[in-house]
Amino acid sequence: MNQAGKISTEARERIIAAAAELYEKSGRKRHPSVDQVRQLAGVDMDAASVVLKDWRRVQPAMAAALDGEVPEGVSQAGLAALEAIWTQAKALANDSLSAAQAAWERERAELDQLRAELAGAFERQAAELDATRRQLSASLALTAQQAQDLAVAQPQAEAFRERMDKAEVRVGELERELSEAKSELLRAQNELRLSAADGRAAETALAKLRGELLQSGASAAMKAEVARIKTPPKPVVAPQAGEEPSLTAAYTPQPAAEDILKFR
Repeated sequence: MNQAGKISTEARERIIAAAAELYEKSGRKRHPSVDQVRQLAGVDMDAASVVLKDWRRVQPAMAAALDGEVPEGVSQAGLAALEAIWTQAKALANDSLSAAQAAWERERAELDQLRAELAGAFERQAAELDATRRQLSASLALTAQQAQDLAVAQPQAEAFRERMDKAEVRVGELERELSEAKSELLRAQNELRLSAADGRAAETALAKLRGELLQSGASAAMKAEVARIKTPPKPVVAPQAGEEPSLTAAYTPQPAAEDILKFR
């Protein structure tokens, strides 16, 4: 089964309609290209090529169709002018042959043009396919490189994440230690304030006690001094003959003024 038999009627009609539309838009001056018909009809390149070839073949045949009526010269000559009829028939035949030959030449030129258009379309498609293949190769290479980079970076990221987890645990421990140290510092400050208050109270009590002792000692010294003054002195015994006077007998120890003042 040839390619024309595989084309659906609906697709064939779309191709013929697209070709006719493009042909009319050109003012019937040039036939549309295969690529133009393919894009307008929305079919593949093979279907457009086959149907457009048949369509182009019909166009010159319709233009060169001969009139079936007997020429006026033949009808006037009649049966008696057979030679004239023959001459006229030969002329008509030659004209038909010339028309057929011209149609064949046009069809051949159109086929050459169609072949060139097909070759250009296939070359453009090949270039687009090659560009797409290069882009796909570049994308695959980039994807492979990204996958490799990810494989390299993933262990590093996991190690970094582990270090971060350890650091967070250590930060928590340091925060707890800092909180405990602050609590200890506050307790020590409170104890220090209490100790300072106790020390000041002890100093106050000690100073008071010292004052009382000083007053008590001064009173005792004064009493002793008054008693000594009131006590008459002992008589001085004259030394015997041959004895030197005793210095200790006549000496009565006196309290030092510094001692008296000290207790005051």
